[in-house]
Amino acid sequence: MFKEEMTPKERVEAFSKGEEIDRLICVPDMGVTMVPFIGVSAREYYHSAEMMANLEIALFKRLRHDGTGISTSLRGVAEAMGSKVGYPEHGISYLIEPAVKSLDEIEYLKIPDPLKDGNLPTLIKAIKLTKDALFSEVDVSASMSGPFSVAASVVGTENLLKWMIKYPKKIHTLMQIIAEANNRYIEEVAKLGVSIGFADPVSSTSLISPKQFREFSLPALKNNIDKIRETTGKAPGIHICGKSKDIWGDVVDAGVSSFSIDNVEDLEEAKKAIGDKVVIIGNVPPVDAVHLGSKEDIYSSVKECIKKAHDSRKGYILSTGCQIPMDTPIEKIEMFMEAGKTYGKFPIKLD
Repeated sequence: MFKEEMTPKERVEAFSKGEEIDRLICVPDMGVTMVPFIGVSAREYYHSAEMMANLEIALFKRLRHDGTGISTSLRGVAEAMGSKVGYPEHGISYLIEPAVKSLDEIEYLKIPDPLKDGNLPTLIKAIKLTKDALFSEVDVSASMSGPFSVAASVVGTENLLKWMIKYPKKIHTLMQIIAEANNRYIEEVAKLGVSIGFADPVSSTSLISPKQFREFSLPALKNNIDKIRETTGKAPGIHICGKSKDIWGDVVDAGVSSFSIDNVEDLEEAKKAIGDKVVIIGNVPPVDAVHLGSKEDIYSSVKECIKKAHDSRKGYILSTGCQIPMDTPIEKIEMFMEAGKTYGKFPIKLD
């Protein structure tokens, strides 16, 4: 016998304990790109804890998805370390000027105070407001950039890629400083009693080799993972954009609890490679299926993902392969949720 319909909170708690649930957990990857839903600009959202929380609350009330959260964006910690970030009216934040423009400046980088520097105090307040409003109904989490992705916004991606080859010792120093900066934010967020996870697109093997990942990204990432386990008692999840198959084993061995796979990778391959060690998350195409596709496209993609990964040994969570683009109608995401509830209901019968 499988459970009758559960609340999102009940579903996630039962899943985390390995107990029976009524259907697969469904968590579309949203955030700032959904600001049109509450009628505010992206710029307003980024600088208002209340608007950040209001968006999560409004989306949850409409969609009843199984997880909400507040993200630092890819540049939040870098901005607190001195990088200049742009905030458009309609679009995601972007790097204007890195904090470090020459190698000699690396050792003088400051470790930010999350309660004072950059936009971090706003983010911490937003997490608290969201938790206060929703924590009895749904899991609330905090997402942050992996240290290598922070580094790309601290020195600039081009410099990071060049300096890894020409000046590896300097980049090792940089990564140690950034790992500590991330740890300071982790320590403050952990006090709020929410789970913490990473988005780390610059660690993708679409950008760097597995060898470079292991040398420059992995040690700092492991440092942060250990800090999260120490301060929250739980292992974090991670999302890596683009190609990541060649580093799946390394990331899993670093101690994550779940791995969100971009839609350029195959869920069935991930299930076979790491499904016995971590929860697999993904990977409906956010652009081709959800943003641009028809209802039939969305249903077909959801069904295919569930078919491939629903029986993964450590569990499977239905999500999009990356963040859903700006100006995606809320009705499209409702279709995603409807498809997840239709095909993900236990016992799963995809026919």
